Amino acid sequence: LKVPAMPSTDFKVPSFSMPAMPDLKLPDAPEMKPPPAADKAADDAAAKAAAVKAKAKEAEEAKAVKDAAAQRAAADKAKAAEEAKAAAAKQRAAREEELRAAAAASGDGASEEVQRILASAKAESEQVVADASAAGRQLTSAAKAEAGALTSEAASKASAIRSQAEGVASAARREASGAKSELSSLRSEIASLEQRGAATQAEYDKTFFLNFGKRGELKDEVKRLKDDAARATKKADKAAKAVDKTAGDLEKAEASAAKAGEQAAKIEADAVAKAAKVTAEAEKQAAALSKKAEGEAAKVLKSAESKAKAAAKAASSSGSVLPGAAVGGASKIVKP
Repeated sequence: LKVPAMPSTDFKVPSFSMPAMPDLKLPDAPEMKPPPAADKAADDAAAKAAAVKAKAKEAEEAKAVKDAAAQRAAADKAKAAEEAKAAAAKQRAAREEELRAAAAASGDGASEEVQRILASAKAESEQVVADASAAGRQLTSAAKAEAGALTSEAASKASAIRSQAEGVASAARREASGAKSELSSLRSEIASLEQRGAATQAEYDKTFFLNFGKRGELKDEVKRLKDDAARATKKADKAAKAVDKTAGDLEKAEASAAKAGEQAAKIEADAVAKAAKVTAEAEKQAAALSKKAEGEAAKVLKSAESKAKAAAKAASSSGSVLPGAAVGGASKIVKP
């Protein structure tokens, strides 16, 4: 019996290869950088605001120097007036002393008459000077009250102008600061999203290609981060425009505040000048009154001196004093 041959079991498994998995690497999200114009506009606005403040400070310092100079000039003028008045009083006192010396050297009757003349002249001259001084004080007091009212009203008006302008500028500063803060926050958010997206993409790249579940999750996460970054970028674009706008508004507000400051300073300066004119006119009138009174007082004393000499001469003629003796210290008056 012949057994048939067994079929050959030598067979080869046909070779096959898995198709290559598609590269699922997502493109990197573009770097989201807000336009630099926003930063430049904000910096420009800040620089201009600083320049406006510096100019306002210079104006205030100049005004302070001018006011100080005006005060010094007024003080010097007042001091000169007081010195002139003191000199006139000293001169009057000297003349009175001469007459008193003459009276002391006179005899009984002549002395009494000279003393009466001197006392009357002194009282009259002092009254003339006192009346003029009172009138001058009244003039200067009224002028100072008027000047104070002028400067007070101007200061109130200037303060209102500055306050209104500063309120607008402060609001503009808050708006500009808020816009910059929002832009900065969005930039930080974009940077964080980009960093997380890059890290997730790197993890996706390292994940085994057959680990479909994890790769799918990572793929979704990368896409989500990319979408979030895109939305943040759109917001950042709007925020950058807001920064530009608020920077422009701030620049206008600062310029307006500077003009308002100049206007307020002019109002105050005009009021100070007008007040100074009012007080100067009053002081001029008071000085004129004082000068006139000093002249009248000098005439009164001179007339008294003449009368005293005449009285002494009459007494001398009647034998009360030596013939030829003069009143005033040139020759001494004596009793017979």
